Amino acid sequence: MSTVSSREIDSRFMPPVKGIDLEQALNYIDLDDVSAEFIDRQYTSSRLPYNPGSRPAIEKAAKAATDGTQNRLEQVAAIANYVATHFPWAGYYQRKKGIPLAADRALREEELLASGYGWCNEQARVFCCLTQAVGLPSRLVFASNKELNFGHVTSEVLMTPTAWLLVDQSLGFLFLKKETPVSAYAVYHVPENRAFFSPVYQRLCKKLMAELGPEIINSSFRMAGSADPLRGFQNLGYHNHFLI
Repeated sequence: MSTVSSREIDSRFMPPVKGIDLEQALNYIDLDDVSAEFIDRQYTSSRLPYNPGSRPAIEKAAKAATDGTQNRLEQVAAIANYVATHFPWAGYYQRKKGIPLAADRALREEELLASGYGWCNEQARVFCCLTQAVGLPSRLVFASNKELNFGHVTSEVLMTPTAWLLVDQSLGFLFLKKETPVSAYAVYHVPENRAFFSPVYQRLCKKLMAELGPEIINSSFRMAGSADPLRGFQNLGYHNHFLI
């Protein structure tokens, strides 16, 4: 069957992934085409479709991560730390094994956790499933800089009816400003937030560079090795990934 290639969405880069990861990469909503208000208020439902007991391994991991806390912010922080440490970014696999982690595994979240390592998009999927298992609405954020041709996949969690919190699950970092959740859009596109977060995020990326070395970072996570990694949040796309 031929492709109607004149459609803009069909010109998107096709990454070397498979399964749900490819579906998400080709079908997210680009913020260039809709308003930030639509994304914040109308795109992602706060009514989660998950039926408790359906995914016991995910629930077990979520319980282990949160250790019984019922505080929403503590739950998010604990799950972000759990993903970063128990399911670390693929660069750590490459450092240990000497070869890159395959990007086209097309695994379910349970299989991803069992594998021990994941790419940022896989980590984001796991993060979303774990947060939703404890009742927190969340979604994927495709962050990129189209001009510089680099990017990253992160997550957002709905903390209040009107407040989304950007989380970089690869680094275990929550974008909080004086305990206030900051969304992916507001992190970069609100100047005072950008000034606040830029040096903090740069330090985290430099730490990653120091741990893994420039060869791994520059080949697999160029955004982290750039002079201002926060520029990777200039262009944004969103995809709902629900635990079911």
